[in-house]
Amino acid sequence: MADFFKSRLVDRWPVCGAKILWLLSRLVRTKVIGIDQIKHFPKVVFAHWHGDELVLLPRCGNLGITILVSHSKDGAIMAKAAQILGYRITRGSSTRGAVGGLLALIKAVRAGHNAVLAVDGPRGPRGKCKPGVVRLAQKTGVPLFPVGVVASRKFVFKKSWNQAYLPLPFSRQVIFFDKPIYFQNTTDADSMERHSRRVEEALHHAHHRAEAEMAKW
Repeated sequence: MADFFKSRLVDRWPVCGAKILWLLSRLVRTKVIGIDQIKHFPKVVFAHWHGDELVLLPRCGNLGITILVSHSKDGAIMAKAAQILGYRITRGSSTRGAVGGLLALIKAVRAGHNAVLAVDGPRGPRGKCKPGVVRLAQKTGVPLFPVGVVASRKFVFKKSWNQAYLPLPFSRQVIFFDKPIYFQNTTDADSMERHSRRVEEALHHAHHRAEAEMAKW
């Protein structure tokens, strides 16, 4: 009997967690800027920093996005919650299953879906772009949109490597979709390093733009 209830809890709590996350997001005053650009493209790739996902998850589920989720137990929970919020899921990571996960995202984009990657995952270091998102944009030929997020007040999960956070109820947040960037189809080591640094610069710029919008609010 105990195993039955434990199994039910494991099955149900990601659903409850997703609904709670969605509800909490509606208690935060939000400005989403630049999202209208997306309608001019049949498909796109979004890039963001790890840590911003708890802000973006309940806000972007209507954009036809496929996300890459790890094979871990935590990843399985994340996958269930993300599906409730409207996302398509493919499994993989930038370590184990990296090639399969990237190929699945490429296939999803070519099939007409948008995709998103936290560029500095899954284990960091924070603020350091890995080449996966660049390869995804190169292989599909779609624009990459850097996304910057700023919250006026937030609770930070300090024990997490990525410093994930939740905006506090009745605070303010800005989600800024910056201008799209493209990459030449060059894959030598120097070019990939240069492309990755370009993504980092674009994400810092998107974050600064979000901060500027917050300051004007």
